Amino acid sequence: MVMASVISCGPCLYDETHQNASKWCTNCEEGLCKDCEKTHRKTKTSRNHKLISIDDYRKIEDVPISLVCSVHDKKLEWFCKSHDKTLCVVCLPTEHGSCSDVIPIDVAAAKSKQSTAISDLQEAIEVTLRNITLCINNRNTARKDIEKQEKDIRTIVRVTRTKINNYLDKLEEKLIQTLASASETCNSKCNNSLQQFNTQEVQMIKLKDQVLQMKEFASELQVFLGTRQIDKLVMSETESIKTAADSIYDYKFSLVLNSDIQKLSNAVFKEFGEIQVAEHASNLDIKELKIEQAQMQQKVRNVQPSRNVADVKLQLITNVGLRKEGKMCITGCAILPNGHLLFANYKNKHNLLEYCEEGNYIGSIQVSAAPYDITVLDSDRIAISYGRKKFFEIYNYRTSRSEKTIETGDRCWGLSQSNGKIYVRLELNQVAMFDIKENKVCTVAAAGELYISVAKNNYFCSSYSNRNVCCYDVNGQELWKFQVDCLRHPYGLATDCSGNVFVVGRISRNLMLIQHDRKTYKNLLDFGEDSDPRTVCYEKDKNLLLYCNEEGDHCALYKVLYP
Repeated sequence: MVMASVISCGPCLYDETHQNASKWCTNCEEGLCKDCEKTHRKTKTSRNHKLISIDDYRKIEDVPISLVCSVHDKKLEWFCKSHDKTLCVVCLPTEHGSCSDVIPIDVAAAKSKQSTAISDLQEAIEVTLRNITLCINNRNTARKDIEKQEKDIRTIVRVTRTKINNYLDKLEEKLIQTLASASETCNSKCNNSLQQFNTQEVQMIKLKDQVLQMKEFASELQVFLGTRQIDKLVMSETESIKTAADSIYDYKFSLVLNSDIQKLSNAVFKEFGEIQVAEHASNLDIKELKIEQAQMQQKVRNVQPSRNVADVKLQLITNVGLRKEGKMCITGCAILPNGHLLFANYKNKHNLLEYCEEGNYIGSIQVSAAPYDITVLDSDRIAISYGRKKFFEIYNYRTSRSEKTIETGDRCWGLSQSNGKIYVRLELNQVAMFDIKENKVCTVAAAGELYISVAKNNYFCSSYSNRNVCCYDVNGQELWKFQVDCLRHPYGLATDCSGNVFVVGRISRNLMLIQHDRKTYKNLLDFGEDSDPRTVCYEKDKNLLLYCNEEGDHCALYKVLYP
């Protein structure tokens, strides 16, 4: 096992003594022993500095953040809002002396952890990782197609070979060698592409982990600068992937037999046949996500128009007929990244119901107790709440294993996740937030009973007793409240990328869309008198909406059509 290098105390090294550091100052960027830590806290200029443990520092030690100007090798102290650039004392007078909106970098970096830039960076990494996965899967499929086509042609060659005399042995061998050479060449190209994509995947996973650690342990300034610098790495990697994806091909093997072979002529053929390889572009759908810088995001956030809900329409994809498994009480649903649909039956003690996107039953997933709600965490994991059991769990549906159980201390109902945090709807008008390690961050007051949904930096709760939907910021401060007569007894709700809210009315028997500012709304669906609408979920990447009533006999998947 490789031992981590010792972090020495910076002030002690200045006095030419050596002491191991027990804390790290993210402002001074140096280690502190216990004695120097006390002095550091007492000193007026450093008493407000952020100190973290050496173990936490090691988690961000390798995050690629530079606090000095790359041109002048001076400390970055200023930020030009007009040009969206960080400046040192040399940059300021020489390049930005006439700029009127230059501010101290500490002011610009304030609340960087709460800005949309860091969450957008995480999303960009996730999109890039999905792009890499898409490319890897495409190359693996291409290799399998090559192998299958090679096998098929070999079979044709062997069947044909048995119909002719021994003279064709040499010609057959020549053709097989040509086929093998073509196959080897194509496989070599695929392997080269795979090697590149695998390398890029490792790099992006590393950046993803670094961003998560940076967000949790780094200083505001480091997060601000790290977001910008890692952003450039991600954008560069995305362009590299796009360039590589544009230059890869799928291969179509075919065999053109010599027409005279069929006549079984004697020793008159020069070739057994011809191997033809046609290259055609794979045309992979590489997703592009432009990450704006932190300060630019803060400007855009206030002026960027959201989608107008008045023009939103639903297009039915399929009706899903849920199989009756005893008593049915569908309280939650989810759309997995692979397109499969999950339903939580709170009357069933141990199963989630799984269906394909076409509405066909796949099977049931055994879980720890009667499931209440579901939220998708990533490409492999979901979170499941268990209502009166007072816990939720992280479940890996690819390995069919529970990874962690988290006690909530109170009945937990609806779930939602955003920016690496899991939000849990508790009783007594409370919402609990958990971080990416499933550690409880805080509990805030929020009116409502059963359901919650998160979008951007806000979360939304429905309250059937108060007949309204409320929007809160991450600190639990109420931003707005929505209540109209045509939405009675609001239950399940879900949010899209713009913060617009889909919500079902239990008594009004409808599905409504509320615009992010609650000033506009639209009734999207009306249900029959025999239906008890209960739950709804939204898949942001594909703009899919899944709805189900409590009995499970009215369930449908829709495409949300935005103007």
